[in-house]
Amino acid sequence: MPAKKNRALLGILSVAPNQEVTRHKLAALLWSDRGEEQARNSLRQALAAIRKDLAGLGADALVLVGDRVALNPKLFTIDVTEFVAASASRDAAELRRAATLYAGPFLDGLSTSDNVFEDWLREVRADLSSRAIDVFQVLAESVRGAERVAISERLVALDPLREPSHAALMRAHIASGQAALAIKQYEACKLLLKRELNLEPGDELRLLRRSMDETPRPQTGGASSRGPVVAVLAFENMSSDPSQEYFSDGVTEDIITELGRFGELHLIARNSSFVFKGKIVDAVTIAKQLSVDYLLRGSIRRAGDRVRISSQLIEARSGNQIWADRFDRELTDIFELQEEIARSVAITVVGTIRTSGVEKIRRLPITQLDAYDLYLQARVRMVRYDTTLEAEPYLARAIELDPNVATIHAMMATVLTSKWLLEGDGNTLKIALVHARRALKLGPKEAWSHIAVGHTLIFMGQLEEALLHLEQGVNLNPNETRARAIRGLCWSYLGRHEEALSDLDVCIARDPLNYDWFWDLRGQVLLILGRYPEAIASYRNLNAYAFWAYAFLAVCHLRMGDEQLAAHAARQCLAARPGATVSTILIDPYRNPKILEGLRRDLLAVGIPDG
Repeated sequence: MPAKKNRALLGILSVAPNQEVTRHKLAALLWSDRGEEQARNSLRQALAAIRKDLAGLGADALVLVGDRVALNPKLFTIDVTEFVAASASRDAAELRRAATLYAGPFLDGLSTSDNVFEDWLREVRADLSSRAIDVFQVLAESVRGAERVAISERLVALDPLREPSHAALMRAHIASGQAALAIKQYEACKLLLKRELNLEPGDELRLLRRSMDETPRPQTGGASSRGPVVAVLAFENMSSDPSQEYFSDGVTEDIITELGRFGELHLIARNSSFVFKGKIVDAVTIAKQLSVDYLLRGSIRRAGDRVRISSQLIEARSGNQIWADRFDRELTDIFELQEEIARSVAITVVGTIRTSGVEKIRRLPITQLDAYDLYLQARVRMVRYDTTLEAEPYLARAIELDPNVATIHAMMATVLTSKWLLEGDGNTLKIALVHARRALKLGPKEAWSHIAVGHTLIFMGQLEEALLHLEQGVNLNPNETRARAIRGLCWSYLGRHEEALSDLDVCIARDPLNYDWFWDLRGQVLLILGRYPEAIASYRNLNAYAFWAYAFLAVCHLRMGDEQLAAHAARQCLAARPGATVSTILIDPYRNPKILEGLRRDLLAVGIPDG
């Protein structure tokens, strides 16, 4: 419909009670700057034009009775009224429907020269936006996992200066075990408030941020490579039906199985942890009797076709709860549900333990850390390009203390491969493979061993052998996202880019700590697929950039026609690595030579020297 005021007229009718408005009100809203008679004539012309534009509906779109104008209810459904109705509900399904219906500001992009209409439009937009914020706020507090994060992100987008929205997103990240993302969100909010309002974050945000740092200091000393020991207590059956005990026990056993996939954790066997089933014993006492570092406990309640599972992770020495979450689901496939909840709990618990362990030992000198603590310190450094190389001395010291730990050799191989990528020393890659093979000998059934071998072989051009090891890594531990991410990289080099993207999307949704360089790999795959805006958005999530990430970002901008941004990214590449050339950037072993030819052409075009 070409005329703005005709579109505005339909908008007014759509949100009116019963979709009906008097002619007097329509004229006053849309032609307030004209005399009454002239405004009435303009309204008549608009109504005639609308009826003509909608003549193909098979019936008159407008119902005109006396002084009143209405939409024909037989011909229209209106998303705004459906949204308002759904937003008033407290049923999760209806709220999700409301969230789907809300696509942005009412009549977005429409404006007229009439100030009265603009004032009216501003009020309607504010009302609907307020309803949407309420919807997303309630959903953010009631859903879990990746859905909670997505809902909270939309909540922040509705009003970026609203602090409770940022708090909701921080809590969503924390509940998913993604402490680093929660901290990143706090810093982004702090920067935005300072820039736009010259304000500091309020009490809620500051307390939330502070709570992530308040972890006790560890006892140190001794060359031990033992990872944390976890006991999963039998989840309590809170259902009214005692016969549901099998379900509670089944979920508990599945969680033990899923946690057991992570080689860095030691799990107390079911028979030992189930000894305390039905007994009232405090967490510290149980932990002492089982000699564990962490306890996971919870409860399960089934009611009709719904199930609620609550879980808490407790640090044994202090008795403090360091993580808790709740899962509400419809009970459709009981076995699928058990597996889903067990996987979600396991991934989050492992991420929480990793993050908690790193925070405890961060300030201790390297000589006072034992092998496992050194491994933790190396792990937190290797997730960012600007700190990856700092991990090497921690791992070297860990190998001195205990030379027979597969995971530590595997991580050293990964760090050295990254060092080769960043610095280009050919011998480094050979040494990386030595550590990877050592890891495989020490731990042939550990996912990390196969990941290390596969990662190194990729850049030696042995893609098929690399893929076999990465497939084994994924099979040994489907929850270890590093295996999936590097497999995705291998898929891309082999030309299977959609499979690569699928792997990386799973990693970003699941992984609580290793979130940084996944975005780089994802950006590169999207670049090859020609999805340049998405690739740029992916690169923007990086906390630290490798020089090649700037180079590929420049190519994205160039292919979108923005030569200025392309040149700027190219300068950033050369600043990050002085002397960088097209040859040092294009070390990716793509099987399709046309990919490398296209990248070479565009890198030269943005100002990267040939080399």
